[in-house]
Amino acid sequence: MTKNIGIILLLFACLSYGSPADTVAPAVTSKIIPWRMASVASLVSVSYMGSYFLVFKDGWWDSTGNKFNFQDDFEYAKNLDKGGHFFAGVLLAEGFHDGFRWSGASERSSYLLGATMASLTHVGIDIKDGYSAYGYSMFDVLSGTLGGFYPMARHYIPAMQYVDYKFSYWRNSDAYWNQPGEHAFVATDDYCNQTHWLSFKIDKMLPTTAATYWPDFLAVSTGLGVQDKIFLENQLAQAKYEVFVGLDWDLENAFHPKTLQMQRVIHYLNYIKLPAPTLQVYPVRKLQWVYPIAVRF
Repeated sequence: MTKNIGIILLLFACLSYGSPADTVAPAVTSKIIPWRMASVASLVSVSYMGSYFLVFKDGWWDSTGNKFNFQDDFEYAKNLDKGGHFFAGVLLAEGFHDGFRWSGASERSSYLLGATMASLTHVGIDIKDGYSAYGYSMFDVLSGTLGGFYPMARHYIPAMQYVDYKFSYWRNSDAYWNQPGEHAFVATDDYCNQTHWLSFKIDKMLPTTAATYWPDFLAVSTGLGVQDKIFLENQLAQAKYEVFVGLDWDLENAFHPKTLQMQRVIHYLNYIKLPAPTLQVYPVRKLQWVYPIAVRF
């Protein structure tokens, strides 16, 4: 997931579109505003070039010259890196969506274009990977593409609005950091300290009469992580997944933001799984009061 560093840098460019009053265009119909679309294109172009020269060129593709090759390492991080590609696709699609909406594109077009751009970004990066020692990974591209289409699917498929995808990170183990060599920016490769979640909106899933007794800001989530043995010498084969069940906070229902700007801010923050009481159910069973923060009494 080191190559996702540049992808995430692009997200910040996408989030820079527009003014506080009109971050997302409210119009239902499509009416492209040329200067805004040109601004979006320019900012994205600069971000792509900056990501290439600051991150990818020397930090990721410093060993080029190979023939194009395909490679899918299903042992690496027990495939939790695919979750990282998915999350990068989600963030990219959301950012591009906001940029296209600000430019005047319709809601549907903005979601579709955002998903397409997220997918093409992953394709472009992995094509370059194909000429390096890493190789072109079809499953990395597929994971990023699925993440790119996730916001659109969640917006238009009612059943998907009952479940939120979330991500959490907290440095509880130093196994990744104790490895020799350079470490990825913002720990994008530190998989043993990452957890990917599905957060279920119980109030929307209960019958109407029962839903009134369940706080709409309280959700129940399931999480998937991996043991730090993936970074310990000769212990990768013994590494197991970690499975969690816990409470979660639905920020959109907790704050009910009124303005478009705050709605988008809370929407992005809601992709982060905040600390909450959590039960690890596999491979060991233990209760953690503010997971992912390890608190020892």
